[in-house]
Amino acid sequence: MKVTYGILAHVDAGKTTFSEQILFRSGVIRTLGGVDRGDSFMDFDDIEKERGITIFSEQAVYSRGEDTYCLIDTPGHADFSAEMERALEVLDYAVVLVSGTDGIQGHTETIWNLLRRYKIPTFFFVNKLDRDTADYEAVLKSLQERFSPDVCDFSFWAGGGTIPEQLVMAAAEGHEDILEQYLDGTLSAENLQNPAAGLIRECRIYPCMGGSAADGRGVDEFLHIFYSLARTADRSQEPLGGIVYKIRHDRQGERLTFVKLMGGNLSVKDTLDGEKIHQIRIYSGDHFASVPQASAGDLVALTGISSKKPGDGIGTFPGLPERLVQPALRAKVLFDPSIPARNMMEVFSVLEAEDPTLHAEWEESLQQLSIHILGKIQLEVLTAEIQKRFGISVSFGIPEVVYKETIREPVCGYGHFEPLRHYAEVAIRLEPAAAGSGITFSSECHVDRLAVNYQNLIRTHVMERKHRGVLTGSELTDVRVVLTDGRSHIKHTEGGDFREALYRAVRQGLMKADSILLEPYYAFTIYVPDEFVGRVLTDIGKYHGEFAPPVISGTTAEISGRGPVSQFMSYAEEIAGLTKGRGSVSLQVCGYFPCHNQEEVVQRIGYQPDSDLEQPSYSVFCSKGAAVIVNWQDAEAHMHCLKSK
Repeated sequence: MKVTYGILAHVDAGKTTFSEQILFRSGVIRTLGGVDRGDSFMDFDDIEKERGITIFSEQAVYSRGEDTYCLIDTPGHADFSAEMERALEVLDYAVVLVSGTDGIQGHTETIWNLLRRYKIPTFFFVNKLDRDTADYEAVLKSLQERFSPDVCDFSFWAGGGTIPEQLVMAAAEGHEDILEQYLDGTLSAENLQNPAAGLIRECRIYPCMGGSAADGRGVDEFLHIFYSLARTADRSQEPLGGIVYKIRHDRQGERLTFVKLMGGNLSVKDTLDGEKIHQIRIYSGDHFASVPQASAGDLVALTGISSKKPGDGIGTFPGLPERLVQPALRAKVLFDPSIPARNMMEVFSVLEAEDPTLHAEWEESLQQLSIHILGKIQLEVLTAEIQKRFGISVSFGIPEVVYKETIREPVCGYGHFEPLRHYAEVAIRLEPAAAGSGITFSSECHVDRLAVNYQNLIRTHVMERKHRGVLTGSELTDVRVVLTDGRSHIKHTEGGDFREALYRAVRQGLMKADSILLEPYYAFTIYVPDEFVGRVLTDIGKYHGEFAPPVISGTTAEISGRGPVSQFMSYAEEIAGLTKGRGSVSLQVCGYFPCHNQEEVVQRIGYQPDSDLEQPSYSVFCSKGAAVIVNWQDAEAHMHCLKSK
C-alpha cells in the first residue's frame, strides 16, 4: 500500500515540528531538527532557514513493513496558499494541526475549505497541549461547531475515554453487530477498525486527537490511529494516469516535473505527449534516488518533460479545473535598467513555471514588468530567491489590487486590416456574460460569408491573448465574443491579417461600450466575542461590504459576507488588535464584482486608451495603393461587410 498525506496548519501551529516527530519515529532522521534552528529535514532551502518558515511543499518517503508513506510538509503562511493548494491535489489524506492555545485561525478556515473542495479525508491533531493555556476540549468543540459535527474525538483509540456515539451510529450503518456490541459494552477499537476506515475515506468522519509536537506527547498514539485507518487501493494494473503538481529546477537548472501517479506504471524512456522521460527520481527531503520505473501511488520527479505545468493530467487523468487560491494583488518589478527586459522575463518565466499564479507580464508601452501576488511576505521571499538563484537584485513596488473590466450592454465592433497586399475584415458583437465565465466565443457568421478555416482562426485569436479594457487597461473578462460577419481576399489574405482585424474589432467595440470596472472581493467569515458584533457590522458597512445576519453560539458571533479586497486586506490584523487575539478572520477571494469606487480608480490610474499602441482601435484601409488609417469613430462607415449587405 502507498499513502500520500500532507501536514497542514496555520503559522506557528507546530506543523514542521510535528513532521519532524513523525520522521524521527519512522527512521528517516536520527535527531529531531527544528525550524528555529534551521535544521529541519524538509525546510532545507536557505531562505526557509533564514526566515524560519516553510515556503515550499517538500516530501519525505519512508516505509513501514510493506507499506510506503510519502509525507508532504506544506507552507502555513497565507501568502503561500497557492503552493499549499497545489500539494492538496496529490494527497490521499490530510492531517490538520490546530494550536491548543490559539484555536482555529483564519488560515485554518481556508485550509478546511480547500480540503472540502478536493474531498480529502482529514485527521486533526490539536497541538501544544503541553502549555498551561491549552484546552483540547474547547478546540474540539470549536472544530465541531465551525467545521463539521463529524469531527470526532478518537482519544478512546489509545485506550482512554468512551467511544463517541456519533462514530458508533455512523459505523453501525450496514454493521448491526457494531450497535449490539456498543449497547452491551463489548465494542472495541479493533472491531471498529474497518468501518471507521471506510467512514474516514468517505469523509463522513474526521478523527481528532491531541498532544504536543514539542515533547512528542500524543504523537505515537496519533500515528497508531493514522496507520491503522489510512488506506489506499492498488491501482498499478489500471491504465496510466497521473497529475502534475509542481515544477522545480535542480541546482544544475534542469527542469523537474513532479507527478503523482494515480494509475498504471511509468518507465524511463517512456514518452508523454511526444517527450521522452530521461530520468525518474524519488525525492525525500533534499536527496533523491533514480529509479527505472514508478507505479500508481508514487510521487516522482521526471526529467526530459518540459511542456507540462501544474494541474495538467497525464495519460487517462483529465487534469484539474482552475484552482481556488488566486492572487488579487499586483506588484511592479523594479530592476536595474541596464538589465535587458528579455533577461528579466526569462527569470520570471522560470519562476512562473514553478508558480503559475505569478502571471508575469511585460507591458511594452510602459516598459514595465509586473507580477500577481498573494501578499507582501511573498515579495520578500521572491527578492531573496531571485538574488540567490539568478544573482540579480530586484525590488517591488507597492502592491495594488488587480482590477478587471467588462461591459454592461451588447455592442458591435468592427475591424479592418488592409495595408498593401493584405486584407481581412471582422464584425463581432460583444455581449456581457456570466460572472466568472471569462472570455468565450461563438459564431453566427455563415460560411458563405467567411470560410470555416478563417472563422476558426478568428476563434484562436479571440482566445490567445488578454484583451484590455478601455477604462484602466485592465484585463477584459466575462464577455462573449460573437462573430457576425467577415471578409477575406482570395489573393491578399494571410493568417496574421485576421489577428489584426479581430483585435481592432474588439477594441472598437469596447470604445463604444458602457464599460464596468470590476474589483476582486473576499468572501469572509469573522469570529468575534459577541460584545464586538456592533463594531464589526459598522466596519463592514464602512468598508463597502455586505453580510448575512450574525449567528450567535454561546458568547461567540459568526459573521459571514463579502467585501472588496482593497478594503478588507488588512482586516484580519485589525480584528486581532480589536479583540486582543480572541477574534479571527478567514478571507478567500470569491470573484470579481463592480468596483465600489470606479470613478476614483479610473482617475487615479489615468489610462489613455487611444495612446495604447498594443491595443489599436483604428482600422487600416487601402486607398490608391497606400494604407490609410481610419479612427474608431469613423471606421464603421468604411466597412466592406456593411456596404455589401
